[in-house]
Parts: sequence; C-alpha cells; structure tokens
Amino acid sequence: MKTIVFFGDSNTWGYNSTTGKRFPQEVRFTGLLEQKLKKCRIIEEGMRGRTQAFDDSLMEGRNGRKELPMILCTHDPVDILVIMLGTNDVKSTFHNSAYEIGRALERNIQIAQAPLMWDGERTPKILVVCPPGVTEDFKGSEMEGHFDQRSVEVSKELDKEFRNMAGKYGCAYLNAMEYTGPGKEDGVHLDAKGHQKLADALEQKINEMIISC
Repeated sequence: MKTIVFFGDSNTWGYNSTTGKRFPQEVRFTGLLEQKLKKCRIIEEGMRGRTQAFDDSLMEGRNGRKELPMILCTHDPVDILVIMLGTNDVKSTFHNSAYEIGRALERNIQIAQAPLMWDGERTPKILVVCPPGVTEDFKGSEMEGHFDQRSVEVSKELDKEFRNMAGKYGCAYLNAMEYTGPGKEDGVHLDAKGHQKLADALEQKINEMIISC
C-alpha cells in the first residue's frame, strides 16, 4: 500500500464555485483517484486559500511553507508527495511574479527532500503539478476582488518556472493546464468535469511513479 499526500489549495479541497460549498468525495479528483488507485492510500491535504509560501493578512494559516513540515511528519512515511499550489499566489494582493512563486515552490521541494525531515530514511518522490490557472471568467464573480488581469498572465507563466524546478530537483511534473482548466463560473476553480479530467491525467502519471517506488 503506497501513501500519497496531495498538498494543495481549494481545488484539492474541492471547492464548488456554483454552490460555494465542497464537491462530494466521489466528484473530487482525489476521491476519483482513490477509486482508481486501489493499492494506494490517498491523503487529501487541501486548504482554501493556501499559498506556496506567502502570508495572507485576510486568511491566517495559509502559508504552505510553514505547514508542510507538520503535514509530512503527520503522515510519515510518505511514498509520493503531490504539490499543486500556485493559484492563490497570483492573487492581486501579493503582486508576485512567476519567478518568485517558482522560488517558493523550490523551498517546499527542499523541505520535503531534507534528510533531517526523514531521519536519514528514504525521502518521498515528488510530483509537481502546475495548477489549472486563472482565466478572465473571474470577472463578475466573487473572485474578482481577489484576482485581476495580471493574475491571469502570471498563472500562464508558472508552467515554465515549475517545470524548471521539477527538473532541477528530480521531481516528476504535470501541467494541469494541458488537460483541463477552471470552470466558467469563476475562472479559478475546477468544475466537476475538470476534476474528472485532472484525475485521469494524474492516474497515468502516478502509475508511472509507483513502478519505481
């Protein structure tokens, strides 16, 4: 039985932009993967508003870098860590560049690969997932107060930075934008079909990683 931890934000949590609540487990991509990957233990560590490494003055406890060590130690031993963060990092309040968000991802990879974290034992394999991005559909929704046109552009630039970081540290990589995108309701969150498409892409990638675990 392989243990896979999904470390993400509201898309991992399963936010439904139509209802403002959470998609049921059988709709969320993590729940779908649980059905597909019978020999894996899927641990869903999604939190609304979580960033790679930035403090949000309006939402406490969302800094991923501060939370990651605790989460990893809680679920130790971990075979695969999936990091899918970056959407909240492009919020207008942060004014982050894709380069800065990439450096924040780098720090989280370093934490997960640190020997002291695992007492010299085998470190988990890491799958970096570039999030589905932000589209102009955020306009007119409740997301408009958090994202702007710059958010859309920076989200498109994350693929290059994240891909480079994954390669630098020997991580597997998947660009979610190649398979799906946010729903039309708010331009930020996956709809039910998006969760299905992402689950299909992740299933293939994770099966490739399990072979070498």
